[in-house]
Amino acid sequence: MKSLNIFSLAMLMLSSSAFAQKGDDAIPYDDDEATHSSTKVKKGKATKIREEDEEETKRENFETLTHLDDPNIGLGLDFLAGANLLDSSKGSFADPRFGYGFRFTWEFGRLIPDEVLRELFFLDVAWRYTATSDGTTGLNVTANQHYFTAAPAAGLLLGEKSIFLAYAQLGVGVNADVSSVKINQVETQIVGSKFVFQYGAGIRARPAITADGSVRLTFRIELTRLMRGYMTDTWLGGSVGVVF
Repeated sequence: MKSLNIFSLAMLMLSSSAFAQKGDDAIPYDDDEATHSSTKVKKGKATKIREEDEEETKRENFETLTHLDDPNIGLGLDFLAGANLLDSSKGSFADPRFGYGFRFTWEFGRLIPDEVLRELFFLDVAWRYTATSDGTTGLNVTANQHYFTAAPAAGLLLGEKSIFLAYAQLGVGVNADVSSVKINQVETQIVGSKFVFQYGAGIRARPAITADGSVRLTFRIELTRLMRGYMTDTWLGGSVGVVF
């Protein structure tokens, strides 16, 4: 009986020791599951970065190709009129005369893909005309001044998405002076030409006429100086026209 108690006590002690040892063991950790979770996170980040890069590329390509969808090709024709302050040979400040003409405009900035820069540059090819007449019934001189010029211009938009553009331009051309001298009803024609250097500034607007902007109204206020030889004329006027 005593030996049985000793055996039971020994078995109880062994069971307690085994239980305590099992309780002290570390919690098993699944390395495969942790690795799989980390890989999923990395793949998710890589996919997000790739999608953001693709979206940025698409946006850049869209901005680069927007000029191909522009319905306005940038060719226009204006009628212009104003005061031509002719350099006076009489010693006064100027000899003001009415002038008019036509102007062909090419908006060559539309060849530039950039959405802002393409609105800032254009080229004017213009003809301006002014006539003068002075003298008496016995002696009369009539002069017809024709200015043929070509002048590129660069501008600055007056506000984001504005239709108004402040611009400055430089150009060259030819002045054709067709004069008629009449003495006692006898008329003599004199034709001459001079090199012209043009410079000036103005404000130009291009509001759309059609919904898609394929046809636009153009109007300007401008101050232009026309140097012909030793004389400099000042053109102060405006214009109205259409651009396609």
